[in-house]
Amino acid sequence: MHQVLNGRSAISSQFQNSAGCSKLQGDQYAAYATSMSLIQDTGEAVEAHLGVDFASDPMRAYLEFWGVMQAIFIQQDAIHELHLVIAGARPILPPGSAWASLREVEKTCAGHAASGCKAAPAAQRTFMGRSFGKYERITYELWEAGGRVRHPTFNLRRMIQDYDNEAGQILHNVLVTMRLRWS
Repeated sequence: MHQVLNGRSAISSQFQNSAGCSKLQGDQYAAYATSMSLIQDTGEAVEAHLGVDFASDPMRAYLEFWGVMQAIFIQQDAIHELHLVIAGARPILPPGSAWASLREVEKTCAGHAASGCKAAPAAQRTFMGRSFGKYERITYELWEAGGRVRHPTFNLRRMIQDYDNEAGQILHNVLVTMRLRWS
C-alpha cells in the first residue's frame, strides 16, 4: 500500500497548499475529506496486516481475510469518489485490471460467481474454508459439475501489490489534475 499512501499524502499536501482548499465547499469538500480519511485508514490497516500475515487460528484468520478484502473495497470506493470530486469523472479501469481482479477473487471465494461464471461450461460451486493459507498462497475449494473437487490457489500479496501500483497511478492522475486546476 506504499503507492496508495504516498499518492494520498501528495494529494493532501497539494490540496493544503493550493486554491483547492477554498474551491471545494459543502458536499464536495465532505466527499474529498472522507475519501482521504478512508484511503489513509484502509491503506495503513492493510499495510500493517501484510506485515504480520494471517493468524494461525483459523477462526481469526477467516475474519482477517474478509476484513482485508472489505478494507480494499472501501478504499477502492473512496478512490473512485476522490477521482470524481477532483477530475469530474470516475477513473477508467482497463478490463482485467488488478483492481477488478481483487473484486473477482472476492466473489469467487464467497461463492457469488460460482454458478454464473461465463468461462465455466457447467455449474460450479466455490467455498473458502477457515484454513486457507497465507498471503502468498491462498487456497479455496472449487466443486465442479460431476463431483470433481479442485483446490485452486492465488497469491493475494501479489494481487494487492499490483492493485497498489494501479491505484497509486490513479491517485497520481488526481494529483496532476489538482495541479492543473488549482496551481
